[in-house]
Amino acid sequence: MNRRGAVKRKKLGQHFLADARVVERIVTAARVGEGDRVLEIGPGEGFMTRRLLEAGALVYAIELDQRLAAALSPLAERSGGRLTVERANALYFDESKPGAPYHIVSNLPYSVATALITRFVALHGRVASMTVMIQEEVARRVTAAPGDSNYGSLSVFVTYHADVEYLFTVPPEAFRPPPKVDSAVIRLIPRAARVEVDDEAEFFRFVAKAFSSRRKTLRNNVAKLCPSREDFESAREAAGIPAEARAQEISLAQFAALYARRG
Repeated sequence: MNRRGAVKRKKLGQHFLADARVVERIVTAARVGEGDRVLEIGPGEGFMTRRLLEAGALVYAIELDQRLAAALSPLAERSGGRLTVERANALYFDESKPGAPYHIVSNLPYSVATALITRFVALHGRVASMTVMIQEEVARRVTAAPGDSNYGSLSVFVTYHADVEYLFTVPPEAFRPPPKVDSAVIRLIPRAARVEVDDEAEFFRFVAKAFSSRRKTLRNNVAKLCPSREDFESAREAAGIPAEARAQEISLAQFAALYARRG
């Protein structure tokens, strides 16, 4: 049984945050305090959970590992109802349970970090902010601006939904055991005012197509999605996009304008 449990935990790829200074920086950056609702995904051994409770937050913790979820039960009992621990997969659990609005403050499981960010950043009116630690490589992609080599369809999706900021890098030594990569903390604030598109799902498929061959120009990647080459060129000019531009040079507003005028 212990052996099976060890194998399971190894598959989860867990690296526990063990540096109190990093925890303090994350909680401070999250700007949560007395009475704020916080969703913590992957609390692990509860190091950051304890600091959030000390800050006065009401914490709803989602933990997939049965052993770790059970180990947090005594802390929940001592919290006077301020900590709830649910054993669940954060990709599928009922996101309304923490009560809205809530802040997400987490060291996200790196294998599903992108999926979690894209799920929760789109919950406007429910999620007030996200202050999360993820793999540094992914953080660079999430926060990249046009012209950055890391800029891609993920950057456009996140920018559509939120204001995003890269806060700081975290070295492997802050974890137990140390991962083989650097980590980073980012902060996202869902925005109420967004560019307008008539079909979000179709718009993001259009953006993904634009990035499908990064070496090709935008014309070569998406002109075929317009009724004719002339329609594309007219839409491109109206959006203020240079003739030989590539997708990684195009802002969210330009993508939206091109999509709206594509014909």
